[in-house]
Amino acid sequence: MARQAGWSWRAVMVAAIAASAVTWLAAVVIADVRRAPDADCLGVGSTVTDLIASRPLTDPIEPIDAVAVHDPWARSKGSVPFDNYYAIAMEFRRSDGSISHGVWGLGAGPAPAEGQALTANANSVLGAPLVSVDQSARQSTIWPDIQMFFPEDANAVEEAGRCLTTSSS
Repeated sequence: MARQAGWSWRAVMVAAIAASAVTWLAAVVIADVRRAPDADCLGVGSTVTDLIASRPLTDPIEPIDAVAVHDPWARSKGSVPFDNYYAIAMEFRRSDGSISHGVWGLGAGPAPAEGQALTANANSVLGAPLVSVDQSARQSTIWPDIQMFFPEDANAVEEAGRCLTTSSS
């Protein structure tokens, strides 16, 4: 007699549970790897905030405070690669006196030394990719450098916003 080959319902359930567990574990690991470190809030020097404010869309803006978070996932599509990419959250005053917040992405050279602020020297300013990331930044400045992809939903953007809120409190 020929024996019918097949899986029992228990074997099917064990395989389904194992596949679900592996999928869940992979999602957790990927999410944790993509998350920017919590304690990676960097100060931002006036060279960077002045650079951002130097190209207002219409009326001038005045930087008040800014913080940066390193984003290991952002990359430039231009011919000049940069070592590091940062989400920069900046609080600024509009010409009508209102206070706003915006986020910009910056490609920069070597990371600042521990405890030092993120700065931009004359050479890096000329070739640094800078892009308006969120709606407020796009409505306030004209930094549409399309050589860099910096998504608005990047974890570093969210972390930079949290850092700015914490530093402003």
